[in-house]
Amino acid sequence: MFDCILIVVGVVVTLEVDGKDVSLPDPSGGEFNAAGDFDSLLPVDDLPMLSRIDPCGVGTFGSSDMEVLRTEAAELCGRAADGTERRGLMRLMVLAEHGSDLPGAVLRAVGD
Repeated sequence: MFDCILIVVGVVVTLEVDGKDVSLPDPSGGEFNAAGDFDSLLPVDDLPMLSRIDPCGVGTFGSSDMEVLRTEAAELCGRAADGTERRGLMRLMVLAEHGSDLPGAVLRAVGD
């Protein structure tokens, strides 16, 4: 008999500027440098930018994509069932808003 344990890490989104991860004030207090915990809401076929996030792959978004991504994350936040999902989407919105004004900024979404 074998016991199997499945560990799901989920999607983690970071904001990189000049190749370095950015830390920002967390909407819930403190600081953060990544957004996650909204995997259960994916895929999102009716939100084109968020539908590009692959829970099992890597996706990138340039600064020109970030305003639309922020708007879609705000819409998806209304569908979030619990505090953890909502907090992850709020962090994603803050990362996207900050990066949208920085030429060369990249949001990198990495799935497990």
